[in-house]
Amino acid sequence: MGLFTDDKGRPELVVHPDIKLGRARFRPVEECEPAEETPKQRARRELKKKMTEERLAKEKTGGTDPE
Repeated sequence: MGLFTDDKGRPELVVHPDIKLGRARFRPVEECEPAEETPKQRARRELKKKMTEERLAKEKTGGTDPE
């Protein structure tokens, strides 16, 4: 294995020796339930939704302020 390039100068992937020699074993990841949303995440999602709705409403009116 070269110093991060192959003989043609292309980048070479660095692979762990155990994987190359076949000593590594596949271990499946256990399925877990998604984490609950924190209040900060929920507030941020709602703010993005509100801003998107305002932007779409502004585009429909042609960018003019109704006041």
